[in-house]
Amino acid sequence: MRTQAGISETQFFLLQALLSGIIALGELPTGHLTDRMGYRRSLILAQLLLLAARGLLLAAFLLRSLPLFVAEAVVEGISACLSSGTASAYLYALYGESDYLPKAAHAANFGTAGFLLSTAAYALLYRYFRLTGLLAATVLAGAAGFACSLFLRREPRAAVPEHRSQSTMWGQLGKIFRNRQALLLTALLSMFSVAWLLVNFFYAEKLADCGIPLTWLSAIIIAYSAGQMLAEPIIRLCAGKSRSRLTAIFCLLCGGGLAAFGWLRTPWAAVPLMVLLPLLLDLASFYLEERQNHLIDRLDAGRDRAAALSAMNIGVNLAEIASLFASSLLAALGIGWCFALCGGLLLLGALGYTRRYGPSAFKPHISNRKMLHFSGTDGIKEGELWQRRRRYVTRLGTQCIPARRHGADPAVAAAKGRYVRLPAGAGDGTAQRRTA
Repeated sequence: MRTQAGISETQFFLLQALLSGIIALGELPTGHLTDRMGYRRSLILAQLLLLAARGLLLAAFLLRSLPLFVAEAVVEGISACLSSGTASAYLYALYGESDYLPKAAHAANFGTAGFLLSTAAYALLYRYFRLTGLLAATVLAGAAGFACSLFLRREPRAAVPEHRSQSTMWGQLGKIFRNRQALLLTALLSMFSVAWLLVNFFYAEKLADCGIPLTWLSAIIIAYSAGQMLAEPIIRLCAGKSRSRLTAIFCLLCGGGLAAFGWLRTPWAAVPLMVLLPLLLDLASFYLEERQNHLIDRLDAGRDRAAALSAMNIGVNLAEIASLFASSLLAALGIGWCFALCGGLLLLGALGYTRRYGPSAFKPHISNRKMLHFSGTDGIKEGELWQRRRRYVTRLGTQCIPARRHGADPAVAAAKGRYVRLPAGAGDGTAQRRTA
């Protein structure tokens, strides 16, 4: 569209670089602003700026104005920064950990329905109104989005923190980036971002590799978009199951599916996988985002939730750039190698997550310094005592006790690796030996 308005290819890539630069530089400041002003207000402002960006895009196309294209990139970048992580934080503050996943999937279904509607209307609009009509329809859709944002419910008052100093925010963010689980979640989400780029831009080339006519592409896109709407009922069916386990399972399925898809050449196997993969990517992404919010709560960084999510998104973008660079080197060998590389990296990350956080429904986070929140309490009852090797923890409300305080207990020293339940009173300072 921009090139048809007189923008050269060099200027096009410079505009994209400007957009990416603004998003990268604005993530943390706008995240801090969102934590101060509230998630609902930030979403409304983001929708207003997005509407302004769409209006500038239409004006730039009609006037063939490079300065207006530059202004559009700046405004759209700020809008993207304000909305980055805000919707996730808003839903988590509004519904809590228990209802976050089905509500996030339900909200995503509206976006999928809008995509299906726009796909159906695209041919008609382009036939009668050309690009001008498509851009005008985009402006109208932006106006509808802004109007809907005005009716968003206010998040609970406790979710909007009082004013805090910048030093406090940076301390919380530093705590997150020193956490191994945060880094692993960031790496996994970056792989999912690359996977979506491959799905959106290289499905057509994969169809050609499999000898499938490109005329099938529209039907495949509509089919997998409709399939994505199954994410909400699947999440509701999985209610009550360990979310760490489900996160690991869906990540493993995505990694294995992408790796297999990279090598497939037979149409009867490739087409069903093309329809199934987007649904699996959505499910794994929803569970990873829920784990992000859960981790932020455990690290007591909920007051800077939007800034923390924005900081993780910066890490996602950096890892995505590195992955895209590696994919560009493999593209000469065939696009299948890019799918296989992305799937392989996802499998490695999923296996690492499974080993550290997924196999058990309960994985306490043990600190040698202070008491910390549990990373999971599924199936743990009040007062039960658990141990691992020379470390054990006992549930006291929502806290755990560093095991080194009671390292001399024979019951603790007898542990052989996995977390096991200890006899009542084993951590009260008395030496009790384990019985068979």
